[in-house]
Amino acid sequence: MGAWGICCLGSINLSNFVNGGKFSFYKLEQVTSVAVRFLDNIIDLAYYPLPETEAYAKGLRRIGLGTMGLADALIKLKKRYGSHEALATIEDIYSRLRNEAYWRSILLAEEKGKFPWYQKKHLEHPFVKAVLPKIPYAGLEIWSLRNGVILTQAPVGSTALLFGVSSGIEPNFDFKMIRKDR
Repeated sequence: MGAWGICCLGSINLSNFVNGGKFSFYKLEQVTSVAVRFLDNIIDLAYYPLPETEAYAKGLRRIGLGTMGLADALIKLKKRYGSHEALATIEDIYSRLRNEAYWRSILLAEEKGKFPWYQKKHLEHPFVKAVLPKIPYAGLEIWSLRNGVILTQAPVGSTALLFGVSSGIEPNFDFKMIRKDR
């Protein structure tokens, strides 16, 4: 991030979407939609100790929606981490999360306005042109985005430990450990 950069982070616990050996994509999309709105609202509600930080936060409206608990979700689905079956599931999970997050940001732009630093060149980014499905891309052309950055995969070691799930997108390396903190 550049000078005065700030990012409002949130993580979705993927392990919570597995029930009876099935992954609920519907619930994931619902939670993703709420999470994007929630993180966007925090930008407006947060206290900023420096005017430069506030200007950056509100100019770019950077949020970072990520995940934790992927390895635990795969265990509940009885899919070996790294297998072809698991990779197909992971592709499905993250493409749906991506699509819903971007679609929600497009709808928020229609409702509340695009992020102030938006420029038409954002539509020319290779990620936007190649990866996003056609409907959200069309929405981008019409309404733009509410957030300059939407997704991330931040390290969530302590947070994942708090919730008792695997960290981020990594496999479980060990099921027993001793953590020493100051």
